[in-house]
Amino acid sequence: QVANSVVDAFVHTVEQYVTKPVDAKIQDRFAEGILLTLIEDGPKALKEPENYDVRANVMWAATQALNGLIGAGVPQDWATHM
Repeated sequence: QVANSVVDAFVHTVEQYVTKPVDAKIQDRFAEGILLTLIEDGPKALKEPENYDVRANVMWAATQALNGLIGAGVPQDWATHM
């Protein structure tokens, strides 16, 4: 379940980040932070399931991946969900 959640959050972020190039620097940097956190802490969450800090970072990244902030004013493509 943890691995699925990490991948889901990653895909949601990518769908908003790489769809079309626009000058949305804040959204891009925020998306990059989410992706880096998932890349760094996702595997740790699987290896260290009792590590509260790692799991908290993954949960926070997953929450931010689809709360609308990184997609504000940015064209999005949700075709991977079809």
